[in-house]
Amino acid sequence: MGRRENPVDHSRPARGRLAEYLRLRRQSAAMTYRELARATGLSPATLKRAASGTVVPRHTTVEAYVEGCGGGPAQAQYAGELWRHARIEERGRLSGLHAPRPELISDAADLSRALEVVWEQAGAPSLRDIRDCSGNPLALPVSSAARIVNRDAVPADEQQLRAFLAGCGVPPDQHAAWTAAFAKAMAGPGHAQEWTVPYLDSERRVLGTASLRTRSQWRRFTELLSPDASEGAVASRLHSYLVSEAALNGKSLRGPASWQPDLFTAHDGRHVVVEVKTLSSRGRGGPAAGGSVGRPQNPAGGGSPPAAQVRAEESPPRVPA
Repeated sequence: MGRRENPVDHSRPARGRLAEYLRLRRQSAAMTYRELARATGLSPATLKRAASGTVVPRHTTVEAYVEGCGGGPAQAQYAGELWRHARIEERGRLSGLHAPRPELISDAADLSRALEVVWEQAGAPSLRDIRDCSGNPLALPVSSAARIVNRDAVPADEQQLRAFLAGCGVPPDQHAAWTAAFAKAMAGPGHAQEWTVPYLDSERRVLGTASLRTRSQWRRFTELLSPDASEGAVASRLHSYLVSEAALNGKSLRGPASWQPDLFTAHDGRHVVVEVKTLSSRGRGGPAAGGSVGRPQNPAGGGSPPAAQVRAEESPPRVPA
């Protein structure tokens, strides 16, 4: 017979509720920690610590614990809500953050504050968890997620914004308000506009339907374009890249103090390499898509938190049967 567990630590109420629920699931399944470890692939020590009430375990550990005890989607979702409340309690930052609702966002700084609140509301999940839950990991690399949650950048485009929202658990039916806010913020003064390439209708249809995943496929595709369209595509992509690099340096390609990159070019007769040498300089200049957003010393803003917010003080849902 195994040694009895220590009482749950309730010094942090939300954390204690999570631990109590995990213990309840294991007791209902009549499993030992050794048996649960075999079912989850986690160590008995990790599982015991998760249900101790002394720490907030990783979200993936909570999911594995509940599923290993035979819990279904309802139980896993409930445990996820308990985990979220425990994380908000542990971090203690959400109550001090203020941001406008999506429909009241007016610029990139507003958007940046609002997305930070969304992340905190979700329990500040890890960057990899955000990427893996986004439904579109290619649109949201870990490095991009890091810049967004640290308020060093806003999403580079609408696709990345949607991926970030999904990764933080914002339901798809709430995304429209956020994409409208993104368009409004990016249309403000001081934001460099992307160049567009005047593709022909037939070329636009090819772009929309072709599945181009390898360099050889892209090379064959570009051979179908007219010389003007090819040059326009290269110019557009290079300009977009330089806009992004300039924004990371807190600068703009336009304006009296425009940023000029150091370019190094080399060629072997067939290929040309362009290397942009930059030094990150956060918090200077106007924010741009995918670029720098200066963090204020004391975050402040008007209005209520975003619609995605679920207040940290709300009571947890009823325990599913």
